[in-house]
Amino acid sequence: MVRVVLWDWIAWLQLYTPAAIIIAPAVVIFAWQYAASKRRTAYRINVRLDRLHRSLELYTAATGALLREAGSQRGLASAEHAALVDKLLACKAAPYVTEDLLAQIAAYMMEERDSTRLSLLLRTIERETERLMDERSALLSRAEKPGWGWTVWQQIQHALPFAFTASLFILILWFLGSLDQASQMQDERWAGLYVWSRFLSCLFSLIVVYPFLRGGRRETSSSLLQRWLAVAIGLAALLHFIGLAWAPYVLALQLLLFLSGFRFSRSKPRKSRPFVGHYFEEDELALLQEQIMDLPGLETDSAAESKSSSPE
Repeated sequence: MVRVVLWDWIAWLQLYTPAAIIIAPAVVIFAWQYAASKRRTAYRINVRLDRLHRSLELYTAATGALLREAGSQRGLASAEHAALVDKLLACKAAPYVTEDLLAQIAAYMMEERDSTRLSLLLRTIERETERLMDERSALLSRAEKPGWGWTVWQQIQHALPFAFTASLFILILWFLGSLDQASQMQDERWAGLYVWSRFLSCLFSLIVVYPFLRGGRRETSSSLLQRWLAVAIGLAALLHFIGLAWAPYVLALQLLLFLSGFRFSRSKPRKSRPFVGHYFEEDELALLQEQIMDLPGLETDSAAESKSSSPE
């Protein structure tokens, strides 16, 4: 039976040779890239979940020790305080640790037993924990309980590698055909420049737009801007329909849009931030100051300072 099916395939290939040369490899490549995309997506999700789990384990352990430190009137014992320091140092090795949390840990290490530093550090690590928990919940929900629209979009994403390969193949054929036509034009030098500019522009659009369509990246403060820049670069390629002579200008526009991404998406340097904890809102700072004023031992410290500063 297998031999009969094989001979049928051979006869079909001999009968429809031009179509078979294109369709048969395309089907094989599509199936291979679709399956590989599903495996890569599952692996990427598992890696992110593992990193989130490791980060949350370190954060929750440090949060518990910080809460005991904040709730103790006389402070922790030397052994417990050493364990707290070890847990905070372990947080610095968390996969998803942020610059703000690193700065808070460093500030607390410089001035240990400081109630203000302790409260700021506790608030920061609690905020980071909540953010990672929300990210993990969203990731699990999309992986295990996707909605109807997200399910369809996932299938489209798995087909994107084949779409990218097919687009690249068509683009190369278009480029070779355009070069052949350009060699027959009167102004061959400028025609070749236009054809090369259009090819590089379309290739650059594919390279920039494809990663953002694939997704799988963690959201950052500049993710939205980067996404819009990628869309703008991709839409700029449509300007080639105006005419071949516009190709160098379209390529220059795309390069300017790409370079502007370095200017607008870079993070703010730490030295430009005036003080630790500046990223809290005003109402949060007011609430935090009230909590700090209610901490035990703060009133006694204030009374001691006023007594020492009073005239004898």
